[in-house]
Amino acid sequence: FFWRTGWKASAFIVLSIFNFHLSSCSKMIAPSVRHIGSRSGCCTYLLALISSVHTTEIAVRKYPSFNQGWGVINPLGTSKGGTIRYIGSHNTVDLCESACASYKERCWSFTFFHDGEQQGQCYAVTSPGFNPTYDVTATSGVLDWPCRDDTDCSLNGICSPRTRTCLCRPAWKGARCETLNVLPATRGAGYRGEDNGHNTSSWGGAVLQDSNGVWHMWAAEMTEHCGIGAWQQNSRVIHATSPTPGGSYRRVGVTWEVFSHEPEVVPGPNGEYVMYFTADLRSPHGMCNCCRTDTPCDGSTGPGDCPAHDDATALFRGTSGSYMSHTTNPDGNWSSPQMIFASYSGADTNFAPLILSNGSIVAMWRSWGGGNGGSRMFLATAEDWRRPDTYVQHHDELFPDLGAAGTEDQYLYQDSAGNFHAVFHHMYGTGTKTQWWLDATGGHAFSQDGIHWTYSGVAWGNATARYNTPAGQGAQVHFTDGTSFRFTRLERPHLIFAKRGALIGDPIYLINSAQYGNGTNPGTGAHNDDACFTLIQPVNQQ
Repeated sequence: FFWRTGWKASAFIVLSIFNFHLSSCSKMIAPSVRHIGSRSGCCTYLLALISSVHTTEIAVRKYPSFNQGWGVINPLGTSKGGTIRYIGSHNTVDLCESACASYKERCWSFTFFHDGEQQGQCYAVTSPGFNPTYDVTATSGVLDWPCRDDTDCSLNGICSPRTRTCLCRPAWKGARCETLNVLPATRGAGYRGEDNGHNTSSWGGAVLQDSNGVWHMWAAEMTEHCGIGAWQQNSRVIHATSPTPGGSYRRVGVTWEVFSHEPEVVPGPNGEYVMYFTADLRSPHGMCNCCRTDTPCDGSTGPGDCPAHDDATALFRGTSGSYMSHTTNPDGNWSSPQMIFASYSGADTNFAPLILSNGSIVAMWRSWGGGNGGSRMFLATAEDWRRPDTYVQHHDELFPDLGAAGTEDQYLYQDSAGNFHAVFHHMYGTGTKTQWWLDATGGHAFSQDGIHWTYSGVAWGNATARYNTPAGQGAQVHFTDGTSFRFTRLERPHLIFAKRGALIGDPIYLINSAQYGNGTNPGTGAHNDDACFTLIQPVNQQ
């Protein structure tokens, strides 16, 4: 029926039929009847049903030249993860829309091919995340369904039983509470190192508060005034502090020498600060020197700053490992690093844990390549965070239907109800199969048990921006002084929470690595255009 008539027309006809029967039976309904166990009670139920349908209009947003299943669709079949399904071939996008609306399961979005080898094919997407990729042969659409329960609100709000709409908590917004409600940033907030008057680039950091109210950040920083292009050669982990969570952080020491990168510092159950990081510790100095004679010495990497041949590029192929160290004093006295996945060989894992009150761990790690290519996300668990021999890497991909370059830089936390959440550097976008670093967006996922996860889509940034084009590159960040700036890269998300010693609740600040140079090459072939710093943006609280 819906397939033949289209969704809007079908809705009108169905409502007309309901109303016809309702008018026939409503004459015998006594005003006092409220139960459903009789014929008149059924009419009362029907009246309520019709009222809810009338007041819940399903809007459809269409996106020409965008493909919701790029790199994931199994032609005429079902995707690997089971969330993208062929539901027939049609002559028009409107008929595909109708097929989606009447599908046996909730169809959150659809993709219709109006050209190319798959012309006429229609696919339903049964996962709520909207993550399209530019494709001139396709049109995608999103159906704004009424919510059924709190999971339809990404566990970032509640589903109103009266209106069937999501009532988001202040930190979140959007029809499904899928978008982080980020506010304008304050100039100078975050960490921007400087040595001898020269900028020193950093790439994101983790922040926790101590018992005296001081806020501590551990960030990846490039030595010898290099940019992020030289991360494999020059990255170290530094310690910075601030009297306020969203203030300006100042370096107070170096925690780990070169090479160390991607510090993730989380609270332990007994007041510990537990750091996980990628490392191959070797020297206080990096292999690249970006502060030579006749060079800018401004936190960027230029031609000739790095050796033509070095061993650092092997790090990404598996010579670096994931390590854990801990302390009860954020100002130092860190334990000797212990490798947590001794038998693992591969790319940096971006290991991100959540240590539970009983000392066990729920975590995520990533592997580069395999599946749909790019960065693929997996679960990790441990019985005891102190014992590396209890850490287990699970190998069932969490988001197999996330195409292109996938997602990375995961960060986990719990809300006040105990639900699990994660944010990411989202890399499923236009052109990011081979230029993943240009997708300046964040992603979000949620779980009720920490094991089974749903990817809710883009949490900040523009889901339809063509980041690999000059016009679409970068993310526009607004500041409280009324100005704005377009950063070419925003990655390594971390969150700051109001409650000391716990990653619980909704975030009060978002932290990102922010490249302000115009570079489009993530390696050491940069042309003094990869300078960056660690940016902090407030999240709405009211």
